[in-house]
Amino acid sequence: MEESRTSRSCGQANAAQAVYTDIDGTVTAYNTIFEFLRFDAARQGRSAEAEDFLAGLRSSAANGVPRSVTNARYFRWWSGRAVDGIQHLGGLWADTQAGSPDDWAFLEPVASLLDAHAAAGRQLVAVTASFAPALEHVRRRWPTLDLLCTEPVVTDGRYTGGIREALVGEAKAGAVRRHAAVSGVDLDASYAYGDHSSDLPFMALAGESMLVGGRLMRAAEVPPVKV
Repeated sequence: MEESRTSRSCGQANAAQAVYTDIDGTVTAYNTIFEFLRFDAARQGRSAEAEDFLAGLRSSAANGVPRSVTNARYFRWWSGRAVDGIQHLGGLWADTQAGSPDDWAFLEPVASLLDAHAAAGRQLVAVTASFAPALEHVRRRWPTLDLLCTEPVVTDGRYTGGIREALVGEAKAGAVRRHAAVSGVDLDASYAYGDHSSDLPFMALAGESMLVGGRLMRAAEVPPVKV
């Protein structure tokens, strides 16, 4: 665990507090877009094809292809598919996940920290390379969760296989800055959670941040949420 706490100015007197969090590896133990693709493939009888497709993405990443590129390649799977149909599929997957809570558990300590922040009235914001249909299970746990995610390009109600921008690395930081400006968020008074070095640019914008990963944290290691 790496944790940073910095005392900064209070910013605008009436500015909102927000909680910006990565999802995969931070809130969920699984990769949301990979597992959603597997769910889709199984329903179509294309599981072997899906595993080959995902193996290609993993191989590219292992060979040094940037995460922004592999994220963009992922969305080719959805090319030509109706947006409404994939949104419905996301609901079906969330139903399946809800029926097997032990298999689709949320990660601690961040899940409980998000619960506490929500109870304190702070705005929760996902900052993720995933996309909305793959995040329905997460949004059911935190219904007010805003999404800053990779946005597929849509033409005539269907995915083209392209994206507007892969939300990884510095792109996450840019998305957080824009969200804060539009929503009147005081970043100095806000929180950020992530699990990977690529999350550090957006985490550095928040007054308090915590980098998690690799092991279960002891209760004494988890910073309390200020009410």
